[in-house]
Amino acid sequence: MSRRRRKRRFRLKLPAIPRRALLWLGGGVAVVLVLVMIVSLRGSDPAGALARAEAFEASGNHRAARVEAMNAVDHAPGDEAAWRLLARSQLALGDGTAARGTVERARNAGVPPERTRHLMAEAMLLMGEADAALAETENAEIDPEFFGEAARIRGRAFQQLGQIQAAAEAFNIAIENDPESAGLWLDIARFRLTTGEQAGAIEAVDEALRLDPADIDALILKGRMARDQYGLVASLAWFDRVLEIDDRHIPALLERAATLGEIGRMRDMLDTTRDVLALDTGNPRALYLQAVLAARARDFPLARRIVSLTGGMLDGQPSMMLLQATIDYGEQNYEAAIRRLERLLEFQPANRTATRLLGAAKFHAGDMPAVIAALGPLADRPDADSYVLTLVGRAWEREGDFERATLYLSRAARPMRSGLTPLGAPPEDAAALALIQRDAQGGGARAEVELIRAYLALGRTGDALARAETLRNANLGAPDAHLIYGDALGAVGRYGDAAAAYASAANIRFSERAALGMFEALQRAGQPEEALRVLSLFRQQNPRNIATAMISAQLNLQAGRWTQAAAILEQLRLRLGDRDAALLANLAWARYEMGDVDRALALARRAYLLLPMNASTSEIYGWILADGSSDPELGIAMLEKAQSLAPDDPQIAERLAAARAGQT
Repeated sequence: MSRRRRKRRFRLKLPAIPRRALLWLGGGVAVVLVLVMIVSLRGSDPAGALARAEAFEASGNHRAARVEAMNAVDHAPGDEAAWRLLARSQLALGDGTAARGTVERARNAGVPPERTRHLMAEAMLLMGEADAALAETENAEIDPEFFGEAARIRGRAFQQLGQIQAAAEAFNIAIENDPESAGLWLDIARFRLTTGEQAGAIEAVDEALRLDPADIDALILKGRMARDQYGLVASLAWFDRVLEIDDRHIPALLERAATLGEIGRMRDMLDTTRDVLALDTGNPRALYLQAVLAARARDFPLARRIVSLTGGMLDGQPSMMLLQATIDYGEQNYEAAIRRLERLLEFQPANRTATRLLGAAKFHAGDMPAVIAALGPLADRPDADSYVLTLVGRAWEREGDFERATLYLSRAARPMRSGLTPLGAPPEDAAALALIQRDAQGGGARAEVELIRAYLALGRTGDALARAETLRNANLGAPDAHLIYGDALGAVGRYGDAAAAYASAANIRFSERAALGMFEALQRAGQPEEALRVLSLFRQQNPRNIATAMISAQLNLQAGRWTQAAAILEQLRLRLGDRDAALLANLAWARYEMGDVDRALALARRAYLLLPMNASTSEIYGWILADGSSDPELGIAMLEKAQSLAPDDPQIAERLAAARAGQT
């Protein structure tokens, strides 16, 4: 009987791995890849792990720093520097629980507690234990090397507990002891943002980046602040810098995705959210952004399905509440939308988007008094948009008050105002004004702003200007103080000074309000070219902004640039639909001047049906009918109606005369 020759098998000798790990990996190729990764990470030089960890930390790659720090601790359990670096990397990654465990193990390994109290306190802070963080650093021995760090963490803990003065004092102590700490200046930037000192926050985050240009948290905060200070487009560069350091950094990817969506780059936004989901399956923020995309495309069933995938993890956040209400409204589930929006406005009573949507939902639900209550304050503002004015006017019509309805509907088709006039209606009576004055005496910039607005609305411009100047001088780092000062200067006719005040606000936060205020002030000051430059700059950074797009379209219409005006208005129509009479009327006029009479007529008719008792919509519809259609008699009738609604308008009278002359 012959013996079978046994085949020899050659095996690659590799470090041992537990058998269950091999089963979990499920394949020889995967095993080899993982082993190669392990060998490369641990390296043949474990003694160099600490140096590599320090290099990764310096470059901002905290994940790699954590891995190498773990290797360093394994190689030299008594190395204090390795333990502290491991804890720092865990803290940088937001893992307070792991950092706390690391500090405890370090102390057990012989690291003195006084050299780790600042790390333990920060870990506790990340775990939401602000009181414990203060206790860890209070009346305790702390190595002088880390005294500044301990004071910094105390400042953060006091801030978290709402003790603003104590937080400021702690941060001042930290600056005295460790002024070259990038992390300290980053915390100070965040603190100043919470207290409304935005200019100081900008200085602080810039100092943090001067000290550590690769600090990822500082870069992200700078990106967020650049979004306010300069605009959406400018902020992208900061998020891209983070991704150059760590292309798997999920918070930076999410910030980038949200910004891309705001500037209209929807495909890039979708691709970025997919990158996030490839790294973190089921990431609720990425899913939320995808649901926003679906809602903008008016695919509300898809948006609802995507929201369901978040598992309710964002349901209490205002942005998600607004999105869910938008989906309810889009699916004509108005009562559900109303419930969500009323809850949202309890937390954010100044949320204008939510207020507008609530008013629209109430209108469709048939509750006209509720529409007036919700949207009346917005409609009474000088910067009220056509849709809000139309809803309030229609609500008063259905309530039978046609005189009030006409006041709102007559404004609905006019170009949007920008805002050198007071924001808000005047107080109803002396008692209401006295209440506002009492609140202002109690202190607080917000109450003071409300009093200045009340004075402006009442025509007490001298009182308003004096208080606004005092407020501005006491809050030079707060953009809102400069804005209300600009309003007061404009109200007394000092338009050049008003433009300078709005520019000061814009240098801190280039908001829509600052841009529009500066635009109007410069126009009134006789500087139209500079006004256009401001408008153009804001639109470059915020291409989806509705208010500035409407103004830009109006300027193009006035200059006879019909194609440019039509392009802007068509984009707005895609986003807003056919509910804005001013938009439709202006687009009809542009199309008519371009020679597209049939399309212009359809648009003008739609605008007229939205506001049949409005002089502007009647005029445009009538002129296009009279001049370019087969029914000039109806056109003359529309122009006669427009003249009856606005008997002192010379343009309407001129067009009516021309239409009648064309019939003779």
